[in-house]
Parts: sequence; structure tokens; C-alpha cells
Amino acid sequence: MIIPARVKALAATGLATVILVPSAFAQTSGNEVAYSDLLQAIAAQKVSLAQQQLFVSQQGVKIASLNSQIDGLDAWKADIVPMLGKMATSITGQVNSDYPFEMDRRIPRLQSLESTLNDPAAAVGDKYRKALNVYKLEVNYGQSLEAKKGNHPINPTVRVGDDRWVKGENGEPAINKKTGLREEIFDGSYLRYGRLAYVYLQADSSQAMRYDLAAKEWQDLPKKNIADIRRAVKMASGEAAPNVVKVPLFPNP
Repeated sequence: MIIPARVKALAATGLATVILVPSAFAQTSGNEVAYSDLLQAIAAQKVSLAQQQLFVSQQGVKIASLNSQIDGLDAWKADIVPMLGKMATSITGQVNSDYPFEMDRRIPRLQSLESTLNDPAAAVGDKYRKALNVYKLEVNYGQSLEAKKGNHPINPTVRVGDDRWVKGENGEPAINKKTGLREEIFDGSYLRYGRLAYVYLQADSSQAMRYDLAAKEWQDLPKKNIADIRRAVKMASGEAAPNVVKVPLFPNP
């Protein structure tokens, strides 16, 4: 190490003060930092490589599982296609023997399902999803109270032109706030108690009827049932709070 002249002079006077220049220490410290950074980079690369190997291993397991499922696909098709046919037949039988509500939706839905099941180009998964959706919709009918406006089931009123619409104060057709469409005039309301009963109530509450499943016809209900039916219609329409309702299962006098 080269000692500056000033340091030699101080030593000659007997003063034992020595000043060290830190240039060599700084260089050593910088090397250690660089070496530490290199070690951290190597460790990070090892972790990344281990993660990639784990991912590849997991994907290999998934691919093997998918290949196994594909190998059994033909057998699965052989089992599920007949099952879907039986399901469609069961749903059709239920609709045909059920109360005649929403037939304008239920019948086309069944026809669409049958068309899909008979289409050889349709994927088995699509057939299964469609059959399951129709099945769920039919099941849900038995779990709800629903009211809809409609004309008399036996003697419906025929309305044409402007006579079809509810008029506002300005004489123009009123707009339904929920649908945004013109509000149509109907004779009364139909009420479905799940799948327990299906009834009709005249708008002025002058008549109530129930559909008899066994006889496949509409029958008059006693006047004493009208108040309960009117209350149930309001509940189903959201005009009254939910409460216990009486279901007119039989046309008792």
C-alpha cells in the first residue's frame, strides 16, 4: 500500500495516527453485493423451474384423466341417449296430463327438445343440457303460486282494435310499467297453486272456476271460495303480502 507523504511526515514526528483510504474495502463490499444478488437470482430460477415442473406434472395427470374419459365416451353415449329419450317421454306425459297452464310455452319447448334429441348432428352434451333445463322448468311449476290475466276459459270475450287496450286518462292505451307494453283488457285472472289446483276468477269477482283434471273440464266454484281466491291472486301478483292461502281442491257446495 502506498502511504501519502503527509502520513510519513506525521509518523516522523512521533504521532502514531494512520489514515487508511477505504477504496479497497468499497470494492470488496460491492463484490459481495453482486455475489448475493447472483445467488438470489439463481434461487429464484430454481423456484420457477420447480413450479413449471409441477405444472407440467399436473397437466400430465389431467391429460391422462381426459384420455381415460374419452376412451369411455362411447359407452357413456350408449347409456345416456336412451335415458334422455325416457326423460323426454316422461315430461311429455306429465304436460299432457297436467293442468292447461302456459301451454303456449310448454308445448313449443317440448317440440324443440324432441327435435334436438332426434338430431344426429347435435352433441350429446347439448341434448342432456336441454332435457335437464326442460325438466327443471316443469319441476319448478309445482313450487310456485302464479297469477296471470286471461279471458274466460269457456266463454271468452272477443276484443278487436282499440277495444283491446286499457285506456289512460288521456284516452290513449295505458302502458304496463313492468313490461313496457300496452296493457290489454282481459275477462279475469288465472291462478295456479303449484300443481295442486288451477282456477279462474272473473275480474268483477262474480264467478270462480276450477279445472278438474279427472274430467278435463272447468267447473264452477261456490261463492264462498271467491274471497280466498281473490286474496291469493293479489298475493301472487305482488299486490298483497305473502300469507297462508286456502286451495280449492274440490268443487264442494
